[in-house]
Amino acid sequence: MNTHDLTTKLAPHNIYLEIQQFYALQLKILDRGDGEQWARTFTPDGVFQAADMPDPLTGRATLTKAIEHQTLKHEGLILRHWLGQLTIEQLDDNTVHAQSYVMVYVIPNQTLLDGDVHFRHHTLCNDKLTRTNGTWHVNNRYVTTDGNYK
Repeated sequence: MNTHDLTTKLAPHNIYLEIQQFYALQLKILDRGDGEQWARTFTPDGVFQAADMPDPLTGRATLTKAIEHQTLKHEGLILRHWLGQLTIEQLDDNTVHAQSYVMVYVIPNQTLLDGDVHFRHHTLCNDKLTRTNGTWHVNNRYVTTDGNYK
C-alpha cells in the first residue's frame, strides 16, 4: 500500500476499530512477555520478519520461543510499545493490510518514580491480517527500524 495514495480503499470505520482493539490487546500481551499468547495472535503459519533479521520467524512455536528469548534478554526491564498512525486498507471482507508506526520504550523494573524511561527505537510495521471466525490474526508482519538500532 502506498500511504501517500489517497485513492487507496481504506477500511470502514467498524473494521478500523476492530483492528485498533486487536493491536491494543496484542501489544499488552507483548509487553507482558507472554510468548505463547502473543504467538496465538498470529495465524498458525504466521510470519514475523524484521529488516535486520537474517531469516523470518514462521509458525506459532517459533514465535513463542522468540518472545521468551527476548523476555529473558530484557530481564529487569519493562518494555512498552506505543502504536500510532495506523492506516488500514481493506483487501477483502476478511483480509486487510495495516501499516503503523510503533515506538518502543524501556523502563527499569522499578516503580516509575525510581527509574528513567528511555526511548529504545522506532519502527514501521506492515501487516497482512486475516479474520477467521470473527477473530483477527497476523498472517505476515514485516518490521523496519529507523536508525542504527541493533
